[in-house]
Amino acid sequence: MKKSLSATIGILLTVLLVTIMGLSAPSVSRAAETTFSGTVSDKTTSEILYLSTSGGTMEIKIDSNTSISGTKLVLPGNTINCSCYRGSDEYWHVSSISGSSQVGKVTLDASTKTTVTGRIVKGTSEELLYLVIDNGTMQIKMDDDTNLDEVTMLIIGKKVKVVVERGSDAYMHAISISDAEKTSSSSVTTNNSSSSSSGTSVSGTVEKGTTSSVLYLSTSAGTMEFVLDLGTDASACRVLLPGQKISVGYYRGTDAWNHTSKLVNNSDSASATASLDPSTQATVTGTVDEDTDEGTLYLDTNDGMMEIRLDSNTNFSKCPVLLLDKSVTVVAQRGSDAYYHAVTITSNY
Repeated sequence: MKKSLSATIGILLTVLLVTIMGLSAPSVSRAAETTFSGTVSDKTTSEILYLSTSGGTMEIKIDSNTSISGTKLVLPGNTINCSCYRGSDEYWHVSSISGSSQVGKVTLDASTKTTVTGRIVKGTSEELLYLVIDNGTMQIKMDDDTNLDEVTMLIIGKKVKVVVERGSDAYMHAISISDAEKTSSSSVTTNNSSSSSSGTSVSGTVEKGTTSSVLYLSTSAGTMEFVLDLGTDASACRVLLPGQKISVGYYRGTDAWNHTSKLVNNSDSASATASLDPSTQATVTGTVDEDTDEGTLYLDTNDGMMEIRLDSNTNFSKCPVLLLDKSVTVVAQRGSDAYYHAVTITSNY
């Protein structure tokens, strides 16, 4: 009887010890995974996913072993599903991410293949990639068969290299997207033939829809579309606002598109160069107003409208052309004519 009682007590102690150890040990097992659905917040980074759900915003860690085969579009506004587990650090960790977005497909012209390197910016969605390069912002469409094998995931601020081809819908489409080296500079390589400022020329009026990569020009023969790229000489035309009268020197590229070789503003509004006082230097940020012309930048700032002169000494290397509502930062100095003159203009993308 004593032996039986002793054995029973021993078994009970063993069970109790195992139970205590199970309660005290941190659990990192993925066996108890939970699936959350929600919308990606614009606070999301490569390390932390901020997911807006019906119960509030969740902060979920993204690890090197996170499976993103279900979707690589972890962009603000995207709806995704996340399989998560509680780690020993008490944070939720995502084991896999999936989505169900589908993108249409068009016919692509392989002869127009181009490689661009830049940074992903806000506005990017499942269908359209906004990529900032040295000479502006590109809009690149993504298809179901866009190869994303060489990129971890697409997140705002990430630097990527994109191989693109012109589609039958007139957009550039992403053939493949890969991670870019942090030290590489934004660049564009095209298959176009060399430009010549003495080529074909046409005059017209800038139309709405013009961007830093595509110019829409209303001419006597109808609306013409021109590609703006690194070969465009915009030294004689820095303003591409709707209604602006300009002349365009262009050539036919091997991609069958008209590429601009030179832009010339046909107005007489260019400002005379004045001597500047460096001690009056100021830096302001705002958006380009519709009254802007070749000689004067009207900048809509938080403190009101500023009138800043543009002249031959203005450095446009970081903002080749001014577009309506484009956000820019201007370093300006007071001139001998009492006006502020733009020393440098930088695009804020």
